[in-house]
Amino acid sequence: MKKAIVTLSLIALFGLTSCKKEAKQEETPIDSTTLVVHTVKTEAMVDPDPTDTIPAGSYGINSSNLKTADLIRLTIKDLYKDDLAKNFIDDYSKKFIFFEYDLNDDGKKEILVGLTGGYFCGTGGCTQLLLDNQGNVITQFSVSGNPVVIDTNKTNGWKDLFIYSGSKYRIVKFNGKTYPSNPSILPELKVIPGDGLPRALDFEHEPYAWFKF
Repeated sequence: MKKAIVTLSLIALFGLTSCKKEAKQEETPIDSTTLVVHTVKTEAMVDPDPTDTIPAGSYGINSSNLKTADLIRLTIKDLYKDDLAKNFIDDYSKKFIFFEYDLNDDGKKEILVGLTGGYFCGTGGCTQLLLDNQGNVITQFSVSGNPVVIDTNKTNGWKDLFIYSGSKYRIVKFNGKTYPSNPSILPELKVIPGDGLPRALDFEHEPYAWFKF
């Protein structure tokens, strides 16, 4: 009789343990959807500029895309390949920031690129690039400062730009093929651009990732 009671007790205990294991498995199912979500979250938190103290998730969506940075890097290396080969460009100058924005409302974002360092900058400002979404150069600006303010008004289908040059904001209009390359000789904007307008390359007031080339 005692043997039967012990046997029944063991069977009951085994059954209870099995039920708990099954319940635990049902509470935390792992499927391909869960794995995909976790992967996406991990990739989204990649820090585009680990050299600064800005958290990975704080950069703007228009200024931190790694694929865009790779595209710009290829363009810059090709554009300045001769001086890079001759080591004319110092290490501090081998950095850039960017801002993506659709300037002509065609559904494709153009890319404004800000360069720095002694090779690209002087007392009047720095070199800036405007690229299309394939990395082709639309305009190479000289003596330009930050930020580049994007106006709502259009000229020849492209938004006007206000670029700080020669201690003043200059009105930079599209001429049908490109923007004028030297903002310092263009008409002055008599008022300060409104706060509601997009400001590109404004790294002094917004978190920007600096990329190397």
